[in-house]
Amino acid sequence: MSSLIKHSYREITLNHPLWNHEFLQHCRTGNLYLSDIQILAVQMYKFSKEFNRILASILSCCPDEAAQLVILENLFDEMGQGDTDKSHPELFRRFTRALGIDDKTLAVLPTTPETRALIETYLRIPHQYGYLAALGAVCYASEGIVSSLYTQLYKGIVGAAPLPKESLIFFEVHIDVDDSHAAKLAAVIEPRITMSEEDSDIKVKLAIVEAMDARVQFFNGIQRQISKYSFSPDSLLLVNS
Repeated sequence: MSSLIKHSYREITLNHPLWNHEFLQHCRTGNLYLSDIQILAVQMYKFSKEFNRILASILSCCPDEAAQLVILENLFDEMGQGDTDKSHPELFRRFTRALGIDDKTLAVLPTTPETRALIETYLRIPHQYGYLAALGAVCYASEGIVSSLYTQLYKGIVGAAPLPKESLIFFEVHIDVDDSHAAKLAAVIEPRITMSEEDSDIKVKLAIVEAMDARVQFFNGIQRQISKYSFSPDSLLLVNS
């Protein structure tokens, strides 16, 4: 039963329209410009820096001690295992600095409505569907797809902007590590679904679909900005969204 559950959740993500998104197609074909990467980087940062809060939100709704431990391990990794220089937001800022976006500018650039909706979707799910469904969204629609998703983004980034390797550590860490996070989360989720009421499985599926749909909207926002704005050669425009 557990393997069937895992398969059904992965099928949702594998067959989702996200993978046909125009922006990801451009990444795969190397058809991006530096300005496109700057737009992507700003909005990815806005989401990534909230991921600790997303995990903490799930933790606040979780009464299960074993599940709490897995969430805490994930959160500890996100925070650089106590080393602020290795926290994931700081690793991402290495990337944005390499793109010519200083930390002060990054902080004041606006979060697009689509990025804000992605953040709010993840923050809402544990309170709407429960901690198991929220873990399902993180496991299957985030950690479980990150290796494939970030591999595609990485290809687009290095094709558009030759950057020093140390500035891309954020992507390398997520491509290499997040599969193990997903496996640990799945080990928590699947046996609890089989032992719980029938609607738990439905809630997990709803949460996964909503998270994947929100990710599509996130990339819609990237495409909207790319089509609407341009960057000067010398500085990042402070655009209003």
